[in-house]
Amino acid sequence: MGNEPGFLVAAPTNVNQNLQLQAAMGYVGEADFTNGLGSVSVLHSSLSADYLIFHLSYELSSFNWINKSQLARRFDSGDEIVPWSSLHDITVQARLLNDKFADDWRYWVNGEVDASFEESAPGAVGVGFDGGLAYDFWDGWMLGITAKTVAMSALSSDLFGNVEFGIAVAVSQKTLRKAFEAIGLVEDAEAGTDTIGLNFAFSTLDKTYRLAADNPIYSGGYLGLVRSKIGVYLDYLPNENLTLSIGPEYHYNRKYKFYNKAGTYKSSHDLDNAMGGFARILWRF
Repeated sequence: MGNEPGFLVAAPTNVNQNLQLQAAMGYVGEADFTNGLGSVSVLHSSLSADYLIFHLSYELSSFNWINKSQLARRFDSGDEIVPWSSLHDITVQARLLNDKFADDWRYWVNGEVDASFEESAPGAVGVGFDGGLAYDFWDGWMLGITAKTVAMSALSSDLFGNVEFGIAVAVSQKTLRKAFEAIGLVEDAEAGTDTIGLNFAFSTLDKTYRLAADNPIYSGGYLGLVRSKIGVYLDYLPNENLTLSIGPEYHYNRKYKFYNKAGTYKSSHDLDNAMGGFARILWRF
């Protein structure tokens, strides 16, 4: 433990011979729509499991809408509305490639199937790939670039399933301990400091959800959720089987895009930037 960093926000890069479980929670603070008329905050909760080459995850995003009368004006509704209460994501991945080359490089490619919906599964179903490339550029400091593309069945040229891009820097526990020693925060060879890791990450996402048949904005239509975020995450590893992570996030470039049942683009609504946070617990069996 401690010799190689792991990316918190990137796709899993290891083939797990034993079961690995993860529970995570994220929060995006209240933000107004850019021209007023309503605001929203979001709570994300997720569970995932890894075994051999397979990865299964479920995420629930719960939305807290403020000023429902203003939301009705925004979306041209005669009554106060809740645009949606929650969104669901189910992802199944299989790792197709996962290897190293030239000592300092590693790469991975996953095939995946996604289902994203407001109320009823399977919702918006897509098939695609998820992968990344990472380089150890300085003695345990690793830079990674990740990308995901998931295509839905063609409905309209306006609508695509899921596109995501990320850049992350991860610092191994061993390297972080050396840095602490160099600046005098810990004594030389203090073993306990090998339990701390650090991640810096940027990611941008454009993801499609199928709206419910009784959705008050576009019944049976589609929602495109767009966001970018920057995060700094601290990992704590009390033993080789457990990792705890926590960190602040800044969410920006946010918008909700709406499509009708045929997948034709109808409108877009921008949101202000917001602070948030993330926490997770990871068990290895």
